[in-house]
Amino acid sequence: MFVIPWTTFAQSSPSVTQGSTVTHRANVDADTGQVYIYTGGSFPAGASPTTFTYLWDFVGRGGNSTGYVTPLLFERIAGPFYTVYILRAIGQGFPVSINSSPQTIPFTIIEGVARTPSANYTFGYVNAMLNASGQETAMSSGTVDMDYPADTGAGVGGPRSFNTWVATGEGGITFALGTTFSATGADFGWVNFYPIRTYSAQADGVVSTQ
Repeated sequence: MFVIPWTTFAQSSPSVTQGSTVTHRANVDADTGQVYIYTGGSFPAGASPTTFTYLWDFVGRGGNSTGYVTPLLFERIAGPFYTVYILRAIGQGFPVSINSSPQTIPFTIIEGVARTPSANYTFGYVNAMLNASGQETAMSSGTVDMDYPADTGAGVGGPRSFNTWVATGEGGITFALGTTFSATGADFGWVNFYPIRTYSAQADGVVSTQ
């Protein structure tokens, strides 16, 4: 009689990516301390962000070759007229500099939700470093290539995603969890000049199978 032992197989968590391709685009923002939110797709429920990848390969109108990136996580809710994005998590910020190739930084949550509780979550970033109170302690002009108006076609999240992003105006924002962003009726609004854009950035995550 032969006994076949049980074999334990490691199960890997499925991965997810949202955002746009990290390819060269024609512009880089000049305003300092802006917030950028990806509006073209969402993470599924149970997703934990792991990395933020971007391309910044030339000096834009801001004239800077170094700057800052802090990844952010937002909940999307329907407003009476426009979608509202609520800040739900803040990632670790990093100094960054120009590079001809895409760069990746950890998307490490230091405050807020570490795993998306629903499928209404997206990501973004700010060109600033934040202190423990959520205040911008150091700001820079743009650090990611961008196009405006937005690119057509699907984003990196699949055929139902888009390449649409929005941006606030100049910085000076305090990033308390629960801060809202929208076209109107929120704590902070979008810029009026070509509000729908495409940024060369994407966020990766893993989805819990529990």
